Amino acid sequence: MKSNIIIADSQNLYRIGLKHVLKKHFNSLTITELSTKRELIKTLNNTEIDYLFIDVNNVIDIEKRDVLNINKLFPTCRIIIITCFHNEFEDEFLYKKEISGYICKNSQEQVFYEALIKIQRNDRYICNQILNSVLENNLVKQQNDCNHLTTREIEILKLIAQGKTGNQIASILFISVHTFRTHRKNIMKKTSANSTSKLGLYALKSSIV
Repeated sequence: MKSNIIIADSQNLYRIGLKHVLKKHFNSLTITELSTKRELIKTLNNTEIDYLFIDVNNVIDIEKRDVLNINKLFPTCRIIIITCFHNEFEDEFLYKKEISGYICKNSQEQVFYEALIKIQRNDRYICNQILNSVLENNLVKQQNDCNHLTTREIEILKLIAQGKTGNQIASILFISVHTFRTHRKNIMKKTSANSTSKLGLYALKSSIV
């Protein structure tokens, strides 16, 4: 069965290299190359796409919400982030189920093959180079960020990340629900998180859990 693939990247030499890899893996495929958000949306609307390889730093006018919305609008399209580096714009993609894969551009061919095999089984794939980089960054952030959280606040943050409710946390720590809410409010202020789910994400990214 033929696979329809988009490579969204303004770097022509990289597109040539990725096409070479993809043609080795798929028996039959059609590849569309583009470099702007407008071209991307137009292609997705006109063709059923199986895989989207996208460098969010090299597609004109693209924003994070656009990438996440693609999965909602075109659920059969598997999104693979490709990048030379990752920053806060991309970092949150690691924790989004809408993204099927996350691969560093300088990875070996074998990494792409491993990713494609795993993604075809409906599993997520994040290359080791990205994971190691995130781990190193998070260890530094943990040292810096956790210094301004009290021991009690870190305890509460861990329990929030584990999915405990406010009542459960209050019971576990032998505090009132009102005291828990005060701590949670202070933690949100210190971490710039505006929801409980983002507190959980913060705890995960900071290796607190």
